[in-house]
Amino acid sequence: MSTNTLLMVITIMASIPHKFALLIPKKLARLPGIQYLPWKTPFRLLPQSIQLTIAEKVSNFIFRQQLADDDLCFLEDAILRLQIKDLAFDWQVSLQQQHLTFSPGTDAANTIFSGNSKEFLLLASRREDPDTLFFQRRLSIEGDTELGLQVKNLIDSVDMDDMPVALNHALYLTADFVEALPQ
Repeated sequence: MSTNTLLMVITIMASIPHKFALLIPKKLARLPGIQYLPWKTPFRLLPQSIQLTIAEKVSNFIFRQQLADDDLCFLEDAILRLQIKDLAFDWQVSLQQQHLTFSPGTDAANTIFSGNSKEFLLLASRREDPDTLFFQRRLSIEGDTELGLQVKNLIDSVDMDDMPVALNHALYLTADFVEALPQ
């Protein structure tokens, strides 16, 4: 499935009336063998330059209010590394001129956040509390734990009601699907 097709499916699902849309992910997740489909493959095949561009644009959009309020100053002299292990994404994030910049991950990071895509999705959709994910070792923080706590608080500060409705619906529907998948 191409990226354009995937985006089109997400957009269509996000525009379906809410009550009906809530049933789709759970019904899909119950299909026999669905957990064996390579749904992560398109993401793994994205060239890193595209991954970084998308992550940078989305992050600067999501954190635009925090950037405007200068709430990200703790990242000015720091490097945060994000590793999404099951997708083989390895990025580092820094703040440069009031703009989040993404580049390939290196060992120069002050703090490393790592986990699988499911856990990051559940964190982003507010389905799981960050502390629960860390205490259950489904997400890990290594390095400067103070910086890690500041990042966790930053994530908590995002008001999901300020996000575009289609983005919220897509995020919640995807989280519903991932949660409903058999282990």
